[in-house]
Amino acid sequence: MLTVESFLLICKQVGLSSEEMQLMDIGDCLDFIQEWIDYNNPEKEKKRKASQKDFDLF
Repeated sequence: MLTVESFLLICKQVGLSSEEMQLMDIGDCLDFIQEWIDYNNPEKEKKRKASQKDFDLF
């Protein structure tokens, strides 16, 4: 469960300032957090669209 306190802590951990959080709604903050996680987790396998070459090899 995400409490107000834990939400604010996560926002601070990803580098959002109080001023930035005041300009954003909760959805914007959550999007920013997800983008930060995706950018800072290079081990995650990136997905891409299959090309014609992929289909031909299949």
